[in-house]
Amino acid sequence: MKKRLTLFLAAAAVLAAAAALWFGLYYQRKSNDNLPALSSVAQMNEAEINKIVCGYRRGQLDDVWGRPDETADGEDVWSMDGQRFLRVNYNNRDRAVICGIEILLFPPNTETVNITYSAGTAESSRKLNPTEINSVMDWAAGLDLRYEDYAEGEAPNEVYAGGESCSFEINGGEASFSYVWIDDCYIVLENKWYAVENPSWPPVEADGMSGAQ
Repeated sequence: MKKRLTLFLAAAAVLAAAAALWFGLYYQRKSNDNLPALSSVAQMNEAEINKIVCGYRRGQLDDVWGRPDETADGEDVWSMDGQRFLRVNYNNRDRAVICGIEILLFPPNTETVNITYSAGTAESSRKLNPTEINSVMDWAAGLDLRYEDYAEGEAPNEVYAGGESCSFEINGGEASFSYVWIDDCYIVLENKWYAVENPSWPPVEADGMSGAQ
């Protein structure tokens, strides 16, 4: 009887281990069911996106996310919210190998830009000329940004006092963002915070601007 019970328990343990392995493999495999919606992916950082998406086939991404906004040989681009884009590159077997998030701070049809510089209670604003607009657009395109998901009350402007910012209003309010320096440098776009990994002050001047870094 004791031997039979021991065999039963051993068999149950083997079955439980096999079931756990099956469920683990199921949830890790690259199936359409396990691919998050694009709206969920938009809330992740780049490292998380690469971990989840890399290995999926091109057709699977199309099935779940819909047709990309841009497509080329070996890469697709999906718009996540009109200003943030997910670029996916594939190998020669059409499997995703690299994912990157691109932030479009200035739309292609940018014609007018107003800059507002703020430091404490001081504030000054002016309109940029065409040469300055081109310089600022080139500067923005070269920024390396990392999405920061802060809990309520933990964003840098809620933790640290002071700082400086340059806010850009584009085409009379069609788009806008701020470059903020507090404890570090950030881009603030639609209430989302992005740490600037290669900070540099915008290549324009406004009254009182110090260009602190």
